[in-house]
This record gives sequence, structure tokens and C-alpha cells, in this order.
Amino acid sequence: MLNAPNGKLPLARREMVLVVPIDGPPVGEVVQLVGDLWSEGVQATLGEAIALPTKSYDRSRNQYRAEELLACVRERDGRRVLGVTARDVYAEGLDFVFGLSDSPGLAAVISFFRIRLRVDEATFRARALKEAIHRLGHTFGLGHCGNRRCVMSAAMLPEDIDRKSNRLCDICLLRASLRGRPPG
Repeated sequence: MLNAPNGKLPLARREMVLVVPIDGPPVGEVVQLVGDLWSEGVQATLGEAIALPTKSYDRSRNQYRAEELLACVRERDGRRVLGVTARDVYAEGLDFVFGLSDSPGLAAVISFFRIRLRVDEATFRARALKEAIHRLGHTFGLGHCGNRRCVMSAAMLPEDIDRKSNRLCDICLLRASLRGRPPG
């Protein structure tokens, strides 16, 4: 396992996370996220951009259904995939979400829309990285954590992301390790 003792996700050494832009978030921001994931021990590579599924848009809300975005990034040759969009997204029963994941599974999506609002570049980058790691943690079957510093703690507002670290707490790290190595 890679870097697990440091609170990092227990990815197999050869596992590569495919980062897939959905409907053209700024390329520089997605490339920066890929680099930031690498700095955290997550071997990420930039995938080919895909279009938003037309059925994902809800006119009455002026938002996109996260479940539809998640469905469009699934089944990428058995690889762990992180879809990234700049669109405002929501999930059933919620006003908005920062992202959504299969838990456990291989697919996750995040939205830059709300984590970018009214913040400087450093804060945005930190939020994007934490949300990406959080979503990937769910793909390992991890739930939300009660430790407010753990990257797996729930975030209802963008400011909630700011209080978290970008690492798993010892309990979540143990849970992730006990689930065994991810496929790949």
C-alpha cells in the first residue's frame, strides 16, 4: 500500500486514478488538481474530457444531477475515476453537493462550482484537493467521520472543507486498510 501510514489513501502502487473533466472546467485547474493529488501520493492522470449528459440538467433548479454525472464516468476499463466539473450540482433530496461517489466503487465526481466562490486561489486549490480525496475515500467504502479534522468528515458548507486536513484520521486509515487493497 502506498503511503498509508501517513494518513494517505491506501492505493495500490500501480493503481492510477483517471481524472476526467466533464464539460470543460478550466484545464489549468484540473491539471493543478492532478498535480496536487500526486503530491498526496495519489497517482492521477488526466483523461479525455467528456460532455455533460443532456438528461443531467434540471431547468427548474438551473443545476445538474450529480447522479447522472457519476453514471457517465463509471465503467472506465475498471479504473478508479474522478470526474470534475465546474457546473453547480445537486443530489436527490439536497440543495447542492460538492460531489458524489459510489461507496464502495470506482467512480466519483466533484464540482468546483461552490468551492471556488469568493476565495483566493490557494483556498480553492486546498478545497478541491480535500474534496477529491474525500470522494476517493468513499470509493473505498469509507463513510463520514466524526473527527472534524479528518478528510472524511462531512462538509455542508465550503467553510467546512477548510477546517479539514487532507489526510485520513487513524480510525479511517485503519478502516480503509482493513477493506484490503483496491482492485488493480
